[in-house]
Amino acid sequence: MNVKLGVLTAGALFFLGSQSILAQQKDTLKVSDIEEVVVVGFGQKKTVQEMTGSASTMKSDQIKEVPVASVDKMLQGRVAGVQTGSSSGQPGGMASVRVRGISSINGVVSPIYVVDGVRVASGDLTTGNTTANILASMNPDDIENVTVLKDAVSTAVYGADAGAGVIIITTKSGRKGQAKFNLSMNTGVNERAVEGHKAFNITQWREYLAQAVMNTYNATPSWGQTFTNITEVYDFLKAGGEGADLQNIFTTTNDTDWRRETQKTGYQQNVDFNVSGGNDKLTYYSSANYFSQESIVKSSGFSRLAFTSKIGYQATDKLKITTDFQISHANLKTLSEGGAFSNPILAQYFNRPSDATRNPDGTFYWNPSNSRLSNGLYNIPYLQENNYAKGGTVRGYANLGVEYKILKDLTYKFVFSPEYINIEESTYWNPLHGDGYTYGGYQRTSNNRYFNFNVQNILDWNHKYGMHNLGATLIQEAYKTDNKFISATGITVGTPTLQTLSNFIVPYGYSGTAVNTSRYGYAVTGHYDYNRLILVDGSFRRDVLSQFVPEKKAGNFWSLGLGLDLAKTSFVRNVDMISQMKFRASYGKLGNQVSANPYALYSYTSNYNDYAAAGYSGLYNPNLSWETVNPLNVGVDLGFWNNRLTLSAEYFNKKTKDLIYNLPLSGSQGLTSYVDNIGSLVNEGLEFTLNADIFRGDRDQFTWDLGFNLSTLDNKITELYGGDVNTGTTTIRVGESVRTWYLKKWAGVDPANGDPLWYKDGIGGETTNDYASAKQAVQGSMLSNLYGGLNTTMGYKGFALDLQFTYGFGGKILDDWATYLYSDGYYSDYYPGYADVMGDYWTPENRTASNPKPMYYYGNKNSYRISDRVLYDSDFIRLSNAKFSYSFKNSLLNGTGLTGAQIYVMANNAWTHVFDDRLKFDPEINVAGSSNLGLPILKTFLLGVNLSF
Repeated sequence: MNVKLGVLTAGALFFLGSQSILAQQKDTLKVSDIEEVVVVGFGQKKTVQEMTGSASTMKSDQIKEVPVASVDKMLQGRVAGVQTGSSSGQPGGMASVRVRGISSINGVVSPIYVVDGVRVASGDLTTGNTTANILASMNPDDIENVTVLKDAVSTAVYGADAGAGVIIITTKSGRKGQAKFNLSMNTGVNERAVEGHKAFNITQWREYLAQAVMNTYNATPSWGQTFTNITEVYDFLKAGGEGADLQNIFTTTNDTDWRRETQKTGYQQNVDFNVSGGNDKLTYYSSANYFSQESIVKSSGFSRLAFTSKIGYQATDKLKITTDFQISHANLKTLSEGGAFSNPILAQYFNRPSDATRNPDGTFYWNPSNSRLSNGLYNIPYLQENNYAKGGTVRGYANLGVEYKILKDLTYKFVFSPEYINIEESTYWNPLHGDGYTYGGYQRTSNNRYFNFNVQNILDWNHKYGMHNLGATLIQEAYKTDNKFISATGITVGTPTLQTLSNFIVPYGYSGTAVNTSRYGYAVTGHYDYNRLILVDGSFRRDVLSQFVPEKKAGNFWSLGLGLDLAKTSFVRNVDMISQMKFRASYGKLGNQVSANPYALYSYTSNYNDYAAAGYSGLYNPNLSWETVNPLNVGVDLGFWNNRLTLSAEYFNKKTKDLIYNLPLSGSQGLTSYVDNIGSLVNEGLEFTLNADIFRGDRDQFTWDLGFNLSTLDNKITELYGGDVNTGTTTIRVGESVRTWYLKKWAGVDPANGDPLWYKDGIGGETTNDYASAKQAVQGSMLSNLYGGLNTTMGYKGFALDLQFTYGFGGKILDDWATYLYSDGYYSDYYPGYADVMGDYWTPENRTASNPKPMYYYGNKNSYRISDRVLYDSDFIRLSNAKFSYSFKNSLLNGTGLTGAQIYVMANNAWTHVFDDRLKFDPEINVAGSSNLGLPILKTFLLGVNLSF
């Protein structure tokens, strides 16, 4: 199975078949020669023809096409059934990855990551303002391939952690032969992938404010003033009729563009050098990598320095020893938010264009009496220069393996893999301006240390008897995490230049934790096939997890997979065009990762008259049990013309039982919530993947392959033990998605008077202009129900063009900040908001406008309150990657010492089409479901070179 999947018209299919027949004498490749090997659980390998499960592989040449910091951001559109997205474009930040939907509510919904057979840490391990992704510490250039395991028979060997899927990363190794050196370099610029909402300039803001003032005064006779035209309003406000604040807005010469002041063009570069080679006894691979990426927002970015050394030593005919060492140091700088209004992304909409950034003498401007701007906010460019939130991560990883061939068919393998992660974070707010002003300066420093280790004992048996192939594996695994965290906060500093914690004279807070979790498991897997015609796979694993009470600690997980490849039968084998016709099915039971604790807990962090005081922090629930997932998978794999055209179609049904959730408690019970099993959900869908090599040939011939994958998803709650759980803007209820919006439904604007309207029942029909009279109702899901990708590669005489498109349909995104930014006059004099309303708000001359009549001071009948007015369709198509390259002919490299050379230009997220004209955010944040005005997703343009010698 190949992730570069293709779709063809009927005409192209006919052409492809004709070309295959004509070229049969020239095409020396046989199916057996090009069999793809898939890495599955614990380093085991199978060919595609031997698979009964669902797995898709992304190879190293495709990984190179994605210029991002971490492997989790590479999968979107490449693998059927996988959705990725980021709520923020933070360089080095985390991407949300979902394999076949969301299989939990409170549990971990992201897959586990396994590197060369060993599970590694993933996700955001930070605790402060930074949002680092530990996977960004790994050099993507060291990766040989990435395999996504999606069904029970592929993942059940990982037992308790496999419910959300497993991502297998295989790193590069040395091969027998002389030393090969590779140097790759690229550099370029970063911009916004999606332009975002427009901000008001001073002229637009004055016009909108004047209209809002006129509407309110004319509707409020008790204010003693009415207007007949907008010019009268301007004159009234310039004269100070509504106070000095608005007078300044209408008389100032300032017109500050806060986006321009806080943002810039970001720069990005990557340098990777590696060497590999070996002989009959020893193989080696070593690499060094430097990567840096700047956001378009000033003072935010990411850099990484990483080293790898991997050695394989064949000590004897029976004994092989492997070592893999990785060490990296990563630095991340992000938004120093403090209060949310200090966010530089918000500044372009919240800060007034009437406020200057600097005084005439060049110093930064603010009101010296309160260290604020005119609306009480901050001068963000000053904070970007004088505050920071940064983190540094050191990661050390080793994978030490010993493999001993006991008998011809029997091999023992021992693996010991420690992983050390140390994260230092620091947040500083200066004492002169911003959130640090009230503290006299603020400094928070923390250290978060993880020591993980994994031990495996594996006994692997494989035997071939005629046409019968048998295999069995026994596995013992132990995994432990030791986490220690400490932080301290100080306030009041003598001078802004002293930014270490010891210079802050007032202790403000401190904390420390030590957490140890462990699990151990035993597993057995088995495989049988008859000449790859009939295939049977099975597994059983028992895990013991330290978090549950003794009666619930152990969980049993299993799988069964069956396959039948009719292409191996005599009546199909004689059909030349068919190279594969395999039907497969699997079912099993998996576990979900959980962080819930069933024990009654007390915290001794309170102080009562200088005595330690205990506080209730956890409710005892001895009935709390594992979340379990039962995945069903049915698929067919078809190959034609020596697999020049392949098709896979799959149906999946993942049922999760005993969902864990934090149920609310009344305050009188001493806790806000308790943990319990509350119900069940199901993820169901179809996946289609096609791949076609339309033209094959050597360097000087025209080559073309084309690919396509499509997935559908139906995610819904099937059972709730205690009824619906409504959480403000979302709901958990039977029959709906686990990520369902629960909002009042916007009915538009009353053309007669400009009033806002909502549907009374939250669905349709009768409307009301009274927000309180409108009911909340289900307004759709955050999750796309149709998604996938399209890719194509064309080459001719050394030139190559690679294009990768992604798409998603059916999800919805909420604007979290719209209450302030689409306020229809309520906040508009303080926070200008989105300028998109210009030309599209109600006036007597514009009765079909989308936005209500703006009303100064009062707003327009609560129109700013949350409803699906600011809920947008996330449907999109994106050119996620494009690369145009030229590879030099070997004859041109003679005498240079080079064995290969390529130059290229590359673009990431170069073009995005959003189908909902109202959506101004990046559509791929729909995995998160809402926009919190984080750092923008980036569009990147690069120039690069690859050299081999």
